[in-house]
Amino acid sequence: MNNNDDGTLNITGFDYDDLVEESLKNVVKKVLKITSKSGLLGNSHFFISFNGNDDEVIVPEELKSTDSSEIKIIIQHQFWDLKATDEYFEVTLSFNGQKKNIYVPYRAITSFTDPSVGFGLQFKVEEQKKLPNKETKDENVVLENKKNQLKHKNKTGSGEIISLNEFRDKK
Repeated sequence: MNNNDDGTLNITGFDYDDLVEESLKNVVKKVLKITSKSGLLGNSHFFISFNGNDDEVIVPEELKSTDSSEIKIIIQHQFWDLKATDEYFEVTLSFNGQKKNIYVPYRAITSFTDPSVGFGLQFKVEEQKKLPNKETKDENVVLENKKNQLKHKNKTGSGEIISLNEFRDKK
């Protein structure tokens, strides 16, 4: 089941990969929420990697590198003001003796590890949804019209050979 851009549902079956991914991210949310209230439990500490190119991620410039979009932080000894909501977490960490704030939406997280217990999760990188532009919308209409034409042709004849060139854009 997927949501279409117009808000209607497109029932194509369950997207189990997305459901599992969401459930595993809820584990990260819960652990960070508990840590924000109680502090780290036992020997726990976290390695969190995330997509630094996400539009909503806020990190100090010195963490961004030109060769990779992935950023890794460690929540262990020197962290302050950890706040975990349903959509994001933020924390203050020390870099070169200076406290810097980091803001990360959960969708940007690519991995979460607690090495003290050998627990780790890997996530797929989520692409941010972009509003469809006119060209994309026009392409979708053309493709839908071609699918309808193909269905109609398939109903009218049996065993005919149809050239795919009929359905290609003429540029």
